[in-house]
Amino acid sequence: MPFNPAKAKLLYQLTFEGLWPTSVAFLGNGRKIAAANQLGQLLVWNLPEKPPEFKVDPKKDAKAPNIWPTRQLVGHTNEITRLAITPDGKQLISASIDRTVRIWPTEAAAAGKAELILDAEGRKREARRTGKKDSTAPGISVETQTACDVLQGHKDWIYALGLSRDGKRIISGDAASQVIVWDVAGKKEIARWSCLPWNWIIAASLSPDGKTALVSESRYKRDDFDVPAPGLKLFDVESQKEKLDLLKIQFPKLDEKSRGYGPSQLWRKFVANGLLASAYSPDGKLVALAQGGETDTGKVHLLDTENGKLVRSVASHQYGLTDVMFTNDGKHIVSVGRDTCVRVTQVADGKEVAVLNAPRGGQFKDWLSAVALSPDETTLAATDIAGLVHVWDVGGN
Repeated sequence: MPFNPAKAKLLYQLTFEGLWPTSVAFLGNGRKIAAANQLGQLLVWNLPEKPPEFKVDPKKDAKAPNIWPTRQLVGHTNEITRLAITPDGKQLISASIDRTVRIWPTEAAAAGKAELILDAEGRKREARRTGKKDSTAPGISVETQTACDVLQGHKDWIYALGLSRDGKRIISGDAASQVIVWDVAGKKEIARWSCLPWNWIIAASLSPDGKTALVSESRYKRDDFDVPAPGLKLFDVESQKEKLDLLKIQFPKLDEKSRGYGPSQLWRKFVANGLLASAYSPDGKLVALAQGGETDTGKVHLLDTENGKLVRSVASHQYGLTDVMFTNDGKHIVSVGRDTCVRVTQVADGKEVAVLNAPRGGQFKDWLSAVALSPDETTLAATDIAGLVHVWDVGGN
């Protein structure tokens, strides 16, 4: 079934209230969804074989059915920043500011049970509406899983996580500017290097074969004389040596002394408030870099991995982006951002072919924080900082 976002249909809005959801991934054959939040909770939902029919009710907040999760993966002790899934769907990878990367077998047996309250905000709203105290109704019963491999090596918060397309290598980056590449099968570190001090790694991706690493640092200024300008580079994983300095290629006339207002503004036009999400194309010929932060209008830059030059800038998210990915055929970019929209754009010409979710206006109106596609690309999920996981049919059903 082809990827057909122009005929997208909203299926579910999964309730995940509390400190907002940060990341999402499809497990197995795509019938399961994992999502994580700032509390370090990592939950799994089983999607029904056939979604229920529903009618939009403009008087209610939720416009699609909710189902509750069936499992909680227990282990992280602080915010989970990114999720990734191996190509076979059997291993879920999570990164956290608890300084660990964890690999979860998706077919592991349950270890026990727990009760969760995932609709705390809804209960408060209902209490205000009725004048009664917060509901004391029981929470949701889920099975728990503790089985996982813990990859330890970072000494600071981990913001960046990437997985090679062959599923053999993981890259992670932290707030101390340390980059580590891990072997998935051996569950061990195979490469490590440091980037610029005082900056932290905000995005990292691996080429399809895992041999080249893209690393993006978080700072967006060039006019702080006591802090180095951020790096955006390609590294050879085996030697840890720099292959291309992508920002120097974009700005060949700027050097470390060019930190006045004019050069800074030129720099900011490209970097915006940080290039905080990245992805390699399936053939490894392009990298996508998402302008994030509270910027005016965020774009996705597509750079050639051979020469580092800008091919084109696509998509357009008011207030900036939060996540970006390529479709399996490399023909489309799927992005989400602070404009509360999922946007699907053609790589070849930058034409926008679909917009999922209506812009709600204002940069604090429940922007979307992450996006994922099922393996067959018929289902799309996006996390919403209001405490929802939106799920769409994008297969044209």
